[in-house]
Amino acid sequence: MGARRSSLRRLVAVWVGASALVATGCGGGDDNPPSGPVQLVPGRIVFETYRDGNAEIYSMEADGSAPVNLTQHLAYDGEGSATRDGKRIAFSSSRDGNTEIYAMNADGSGQTRLTNDAGRDEEPQWSPDGSRIVFESFRSGDRQIWSMRADGTDLRQLTSSAGGNSEPFYSPDGARIVFASGRDGNENVYVMNADGTGQTRLTSEPADDGEPQWTPDGKRIVFYSDRSGVAQIHAMNADGTGSVQLTSSAGPNWEPTVAIDGTRIAFTTERHRPGQGSEVYTVNIDGTGETRVTTTSTWNLEPSWPGR
Repeated sequence: MGARRSSLRRLVAVWVGASALVATGCGGGDDNPPSGPVQLVPGRIVFETYRDGNAEIYSMEADGSAPVNLTQHLAYDGEGSATRDGKRIAFSSSRDGNTEIYAMNADGSGQTRLTNDAGRDEEPQWSPDGSRIVFESFRSGDRQIWSMRADGTDLRQLTSSAGGNSEPFYSPDGARIVFASGRDGNENVYVMNADGTGQTRLTSEPADDGEPQWTPDGKRIVFYSDRSGVAQIHAMNADGTGSVQLTSSAGPNWEPTVAIDGTRIAFTTERHRPGQGSEVYTVNIDGTGETRVTTTSTWNLEPSWPGR
């Protein structure tokens, strides 16, 4: 995990500790799902936000309207991702004392714990067919990438190198996984087969490159890089060639996710309150048309477009 993500995780821990004192603006947990149906169609975004005083999973329209709190729990709930059909969401939660992977229905109902280990389990992502979840875990000591069936069974460790391996994401055909690794000193983007074989480095910058995701057609990979001095959103061909910087506004700008039609990227930016809060923006796949989606005085993070 890069220095920025480590700092953010420490901030999250502070917020989680403080959340125990917050009794207003939050629901009572699994027995209090949000009222009314919530459709997670490709135009709607799942994200993590602290607007209620603690981390919750919300969904909203692509323009930021109609936000809905899906988790409603006093503990940390974050890093949500939805299945391709938009019916299920996997997420991380510390509600049972340690960060574990959970899953729930699109409306927030049926929240179920999938992992149970003393090591932290984080950053879940679904396979395209929804049969498996890939995630990062400290259960073997260092941060490594694991996969499991959608019900939490059949756990498989996919990486084992030193330096930390994180932020996995399936290719559109489910055959490969792109991820970030610090095995060569700084964080770079790698790719491997879905069973963990054939691990190959795609970027070789002295700066950190991380949080990679494939575009829906499988031809390109979007990621963040601080090679320009501050974290910006970049895109490159799936073989690591042809890297292009897409954002240039004061940042950092990070956590990119691509809409299912491949035309827009949602991302997180700290340009308004560096180190004190962040907002979700969207931008065209060619880097034009930046649009602000959330407007708060807190942290809005980890946007994820259902259908990926």
